[in-house]
Amino acid sequence: MPLKHTTETFLVFLLGVVILLTGVLLSTLPDLPAGAVPWAILFVLALIYPLIFLFLFRSRRADHSFRLLHWFPALMLLVWLGFQITALERAQFLKFADWFTWGWTLPAVTLAFVLLITYCLRVIRRRATRIALLLLAFIPFVAGAMMSERTYHWDRQVASALWEGPWLASLEGKEILGLKLTKQLPIAQNLSSSKDQGEESWREKLRATEARRREVRELLRSKSGSTVVAVSSSSNSSVAAIAEVKTKPVHLPSSGPEVEVFILLMAAMYAGVLHDRARRRA
Repeated sequence: MPLKHTTETFLVFLLGVVILLTGVLLSTLPDLPAGAVPWAILFVLALIYPLIFLFLFRSRRADHSFRLLHWFPALMLLVWLGFQITALERAQFLKFADWFTWGWTLPAVTLAFVLLITYCLRVIRRRATRIALLLLAFIPFVAGAMMSERTYHWDRQVASALWEGPWLASLEGKEILGLKLTKQLPIAQNLSSSKDQGEESWREKLRATEARRREVRELLRSKSGSTVVAVSSSSNSSVAAIAEVKTKPVHLPSSGPEVEVFILLMAAMYAGVLHDRARRRA
């Protein structure tokens, strides 16, 4: 017996919410090695989620593409891990990790929603309802991601509450899912000197990696700062030019992508879905 339409619609929306939540949490992870334990926790949860529905999908003969989409959160975490491991040897790859997690991991989340909407378009049943639910979750997410990057920086507050709180340290020495954790988890980098030769060589490598990371981050900030200065100077010249004329333009020039662009894009996709549905009915 195949999946019921209502059940599949709920699972589509639930998967979209899980992808959004994964994107937010992924952007809060600290760099390796301090982020190893938080990443492992999220990765285990990302694996458990599709496994919960494995028997249901098999017994109800769900589409294989829909089954594969449930592994997308785990894939997002693996991509982040790949960037971070590479950055341990080459700190220049930190810029790719920063781009990947920009705006609550907006690039990966956008790709996931494009794939979800493509699946909904390919399946005949309840297209408009499913796409409307996905857009209802995605559009506020984009607005929140843009505001977090520009003004409020909510990801830093979430990171401080999750990964720097006492609850993570309370897991030390406990047994979870049959695995006993070590007495001291690597939840913070210890860069101090050690008497053990092997430990000292590892910490020396960490100190060198951390120094390269600071250099790369400072370089990225300096480039961003120079861009802001250039935009500010151009904005000042625009304001001066506006003051010289009698009639002012409708709005000032923008310094970056606006939320309205994403909203218009999603609205256009939704209108296209409704048009395609009406054409098929006709």
